[in-house]
Amino acid sequence: MTSISRDSLQWQSAVNTFTSIIISGLVTILVAGYITYTQFNDIQLDQVDLFIYVGIAIAILLVLAALFAARSYIELSRPLEHLEQITQSLPLLSSKKYNDTRNALKQLESKSQHREINQLHFATLQLTSVLEKLDANVNQRSDVIRAQNEVLEHERDFIKSLLDTAQLIIFTIDEDFEITLFNDFAEKVTGYKETDMLNTPVSRMFPAGNWTEAQSYFKELLANNLPIAQQDAELIDVEDHIKEISWLHSRIEGMSDNAVILSVGLDMTEKKAAEKRIVWMAEHDPLTDLSNRRKFTDDFEKSLQTAIRYQHNNALLFLDLDQFKDINDTSGHKAGDDLLKAVAKTLQKVTRFTDLVARLGGDEFAVLIPETDDEGTTILAKKILEELSLIQLQYGAVKHKVSASIGIVHFPLLDASIHELLGFADLAMYKAKSSGKGTYHTFSVDDQTQEQLETRVFWKHQIEEALENNSFILNFQPILDIKSNTIRHYEVLIRMRDTQTGEIRMPGKFIQIAEEAGLIHSIDHYVLRHAMMKMASLQKQGTDVTFAINLSGSVVDDPVVLPLIKQLIKKHGVKPENLIFEVTETSAVSNMQQAKKLMDAIKVLGCRFSLDDFGVGFSSFNYMRELPVDIIKIDGIFIKDLDKNADDQLFVKALIDVAKGLGRKTVAEFVENKEILSLLKKYGVDYAQGYYIGRPENEILGSSDWNHPT
Repeated sequence: MTSISRDSLQWQSAVNTFTSIIISGLVTILVAGYITYTQFNDIQLDQVDLFIYVGIAIAILLVLAALFAARSYIELSRPLEHLEQITQSLPLLSSKKYNDTRNALKQLESKSQHREINQLHFATLQLTSVLEKLDANVNQRSDVIRAQNEVLEHERDFIKSLLDTAQLIIFTIDEDFEITLFNDFAEKVTGYKETDMLNTPVSRMFPAGNWTEAQSYFKELLANNLPIAQQDAELIDVEDHIKEISWLHSRIEGMSDNAVILSVGLDMTEKKAAEKRIVWMAEHDPLTDLSNRRKFTDDFEKSLQTAIRYQHNNALLFLDLDQFKDINDTSGHKAGDDLLKAVAKTLQKVTRFTDLVARLGGDEFAVLIPETDDEGTTILAKKILEELSLIQLQYGAVKHKVSASIGIVHFPLLDASIHELLGFADLAMYKAKSSGKGTYHTFSVDDQTQEQLETRVFWKHQIEEALENNSFILNFQPILDIKSNTIRHYEVLIRMRDTQTGEIRMPGKFIQIAEEAGLIHSIDHYVLRHAMMKMASLQKQGTDVTFAINLSGSVVDDPVVLPLIKQLIKKHGVKPENLIFEVTETSAVSNMQQAKKLMDAIKVLGCRFSLDDFGVGFSSFNYMRELPVDIIKIDGIFIKDLDKNADDQLFVKALIDVAKGLGRKTVAEFVENKEILSLLKKYGVDYAQGYYIGRPENEILGSSDWNHPT
């Protein structure tokens, strides 16, 4: 039994029992004494005896009360002690000491005879088991939740890292069009901090002209009317610089069933600038920065059509520098380049901003003048000649002056096309040159009648005679496989031998006349026959070579060429995979659908196609994708100065990257030195062609191994 405490329930029960018995006994004694004293008068008790009796009664009462109180105390002590032990074990449950609780409760098993205490003991044991199971479940659930939280935190950190390291502008906006996420790259591009952007209107990311479109997309996305929206827009950064951004907006489901918009932006600023630069390069002469022949041709056609439609009188000035070759020969190509630059600056200075100045190639320039008359054109021609005469270049002891001959043609002129007008201007220029240096001549219809017709008739006769007498000869220019440093690939080039003098004529002299006279198809057929005969002969000798055969621009309209190629392949037994047909970019795109149809039909035979003179227009990149060609031959204008011109290097690298991406092989022509070849190898060009590799010859090389020229 535990020590007696006056605060215990046992003690208080014993005291209450004792007090109750005493009070009850005293009352009983007093009542009994009073009744006895009043009712039984015959009983004579002296006062002393009465006090003795009362004292004895009270003593007995006190003893009995004490005994009853002790009994009450003892009877209550054990169950209350059990109850106290149970009560003391309950705090162990809050501390999750379930085993200690069980051990404490085990000591009370079978000790109590009280049903209530036993029920409480059993209930406490049950509570312990239930709480232990609940705690185990909570711990297990907590472990699962903790693991899931760790996974979510890892995924969150990964996604945040992904968003922040991605080289894309990424932000999200809510239904109020306010920014709720802003990644690191967005900070880098815009210059704004994430803290400055969060919970601010997204409209600040778009100029007013683009915001209307963006807002319309956002509304459609939030309404779930669009799954995704693409937008090209400008962005003004913190320093007011304009960025070109390509946006992709999409709807994603957020929390609480609220949709948000994810906007991903690709910074296209540098790419757009590079594209503009490539477009500019494709349309301009890299030496003088004037428009090149391609752009001039396009603008000339537009100028002619405008003049016809609105009955304007426009004019073309065709300039050829006098004795330019002498300057190159005496002072070198740098002097020639400096002279061409000086001429270009002079032409730009004396012409109006509405005039188009172009370098057509070599020392030939052209000026398109809209809405002018004979007097205005004459004044400009005189002004040009006067300003050119002031140019003086000195290299060492040699001083060069500049003069030019100018041919003028006004248009519209009858039904003449731009090519005919350019021919008329060229004819007028030669008229001026024949009159002496530094003069001009205006074309008239009478100028062309005799001289031009005589030239046409002469060359037409020469072509017909060459076809009849097999006076055309084929040359073979080697093409180097840069990676293997071997030559098994040749371009077939046509030449004409003058039957009277034996002089070799280059194709530039007769091809245009052949096209105009309708003889170009015959020349194509001649080259096909003799090239395949040569290939068959080499195959019989055990020499396996590939021939690149040039086809004219008119070949797409030749109904005979496809059956002829089939017939020749079968007749001579040549390997079709060793045949490459080259067409110029200009001829291929002049009739795109017909060209594709012909190419597909010839490729079915196993032959390949090469696109020649590639790169003279930005639209070339589209043609590369559209036309079923295997090889891209980069125009020599971008190769001949590759080792000195950074713009050419930029363009060639871009062109090669695009060609590789489309699975096309590349050939660079006009490779004139070791430095250019080294650059081409570095850029990943597949083949090289030019005088540094080898000049066109009547026969192919004796060995496929190529040795660098010394």
